[in-house]
Amino acid sequence: MAQKKPIEEIYTSLFDRIIKNKFPADSWLKEDKLAEEYQVSRTPVREVLRILEQDGLVQIIPNRGARVFAFTADDLDIIYEIRRMLEVLALEYSAPSLSIQSLMEIRNEIIDIKNEQDCSKHAALDARLHRYLTEASGQRRLISMIKQLFHLLQTFRELGFESEDVRGITHKEHVELLDALIIRDINSAKEFLAKHIRNSKHRILQTVVKGG
Repeated sequence: MAQKKPIEEIYTSLFDRIIKNKFPADSWLKEDKLAEEYQVSRTPVREVLRILEQDGLVQIIPNRGARVFAFTADDLDIIYEIRRMLEVLALEYSAPSLSIQSLMEIRNEIIDIKNEQDCSKHAALDARLHRYLTEASGQRRLISMIKQLFHLLQTFRELGFESEDVRGITHKEHVELLDALIIRDINSAKEFLAKHIRNSKHRILQTVVKGG
C-alpha cells in the first residue's frame, strides 16, 4: 500500500496549482479523483478542500465537489491593498515598543544579503521583517488576518525577488523603513511601509502581466 501524503503536502500542492491557474476557473475538484491521485482516503482530501474554501480559492457544493475560483490580477490588487492598510495599522500599535537592537540586527542582515543571488533568502528575510513588525503589535485578530494575506501572496513574493532590480529596490525600501523605526520617526515609518507595499504590488502586477 502506498504511503499516505500528509494533509499539509496535499494542501500545498493544490494551493500552488490553483494559484498558478493550473486548474481553469469553474473547473471541479472531485474528492474521489484527488484521493486516487494523492493515494490517500477521501477524508484528508475533504479536509484540504475545506481549508481551500476558507482561503477563498474554491467553493464546496454538496454532492458535486469543489468549484475552483480563478486567482487573477484583480485578486492580487485587492489583497495587496488590504495588506497595506492592515500592516500600517499593525505598525501603529507596534512601532513605539519595537526593540531598536532587533531592528538593527535585521537591518544588518538586509545589508549583508544585498548582493545575494538566491531569491529565497531575500523572500525569507522580507517575510521575517514584516512578520516582526506585525506580531509586535500584540493584536491577535489583526495578526491572524495579515498572516492569511501573507500566505496567499507568498508565491508571488518569491517570484518578485527573482529580478535583480527588484531585489535592489526592495533592499533600499527596507533600509529606509528600518532607519525611520530605529530613530523612532513613526510617521515617516508608516509612510515608508505604505509606499513599500504599494510599490511591491505594482512590481508584482507588472511581473504577472508580462509573464501572462
